[in-house]
Amino acid sequence: MRPLPQTAAQWIDEVNAAYDDAREALPFTPLVGVAADVRDLFHLAPHVAIKFRGLPESKRSIAVEAALTSYVASQDKAPVHDPLLAFAFCYLASHFGLDLVSKGAVEEVMDLMERAARGSGSRERMPNNEMHLTRSATARRRGPRR
Repeated sequence: MRPLPQTAAQWIDEVNAAYDDAREALPFTPLVGVAADVRDLFHLAPHVAIKFRGLPESKRSIAVEAALTSYVASQDKAPVHDPLLAFAFCYLASHFGLDLVSKGAVEEVMDLMERAARGSGSRERMPNNEMHLTRSATARRRGPRR
């Protein structure tokens, strides 16, 4: 289980690691009758989120629903044309649906990733020292993490 990132830079690093983890599954998709490529990796984002957080199987449907409904609802606004950004959006939406990260944190990380993609065309990491706490308001009210 990975610790929950606390800054935008840490989230960007984790999204990149999660994307790489999902890409490693691509060669195996034909074994389950799926012809997938990098444009389809956003479907794996909630599953990687569950894996990275070490969450029980019972949380999977919440993560999947949060990711895919957010993706569909935001298709006209979300950066779905870029496989990494689409994956990042779904990965972060999964965490939001699981009440592990705030909407503001999702928006901030996505904004940074979109600016990096526009500016360099690569998977550039951009630090942001302004965002220190990314847990949701509900999670903060519950008290310290155990």
